Amino acid sequence: MIKLIATDIDGTLVNKKKELPPDFDEVIKGLKEKGISFAVASGRSISALEVQFAPYLDDISLICDNGALIVDRGKKLSCSVMPREKVIRIIDVCEQNGMVPLLCTPGITYLADADNGYKKEVMLYYNRRRVMKDLRQYQDEVTKVAIYQGDGIEKHGLDILQREFGDELNVQLSGFYWVDIMNPGISKGRGIEVLQHRLGADYESTMAFGDYLNDIEMLNSAYYSYAMENSHPSVHATANFATGSCEDFAVTKEIKQLVLN
Repeated sequence: MIKLIATDIDGTLVNKKKELPPDFDEVIKGLKEKGISFAVASGRSISALEVQFAPYLDDISLICDNGALIVDRGKKLSCSVMPREKVIRIIDVCEQNGMVPLLCTPGITYLADADNGYKKEVMLYYNRRRVMKDLRQYQDEVTKVAIYQGDGIEKHGLDILQREFGDELNVQLSGFYWVDIMNPGISKGRGIEVLQHRLGADYESTMAFGDYLNDIEMLNSAYYSYAMENSHPSVHATANFATGSCEDFAVTKEIKQLVLN
């Protein structure tokens, strides 16, 4: 019996317009009636998730910043803060190699004063923002550093970041333009494990949906793991099952077919 369902958001639950499925409210109510927990797992920070899922915060879990911050029905379960000296070093490496970082904290996102492509991307995913001329002057607790490269980071910047930080931090490709860096051991998969322990769920009673490389640990934590039609090839190779596109709102269709019906 399914006890926990978790889904990535961008490229998975929502379409390109960032719209929730039209039957999302129906699905959340149906899962609640059956006693099945629902979690959204994202590289986005909590402030953005709280806005998009405002009507549902008392009924769902949030795995934010790729698992650096985990909240279950409004209750904070864990928060992983990156050491300041490592954040500063990431900023230095980015500036030396044509990449632009942003700093994610539970309250606000700190942006560099960079080009319009970077700013346009940031506005898609982060809603509480502050531009800084020097990101090294940040004061809050950083849970994740997201790094942007305008010509595609997988072919260019990813190797540099993995070489510089892969032995001491978790470096994950999260999109065409983006790499996310968190503390070691932090991932969406860890977020799933925290919720499984809290709910009494396990691998066989968990369902998960994803489309990109930062979803792989999450998919590995669920027997009912689904790769979206639009997924990265590595995600297709990881998931046990496949489903349709985010443009067709395949996540809620699968949930209704397999769990609610």
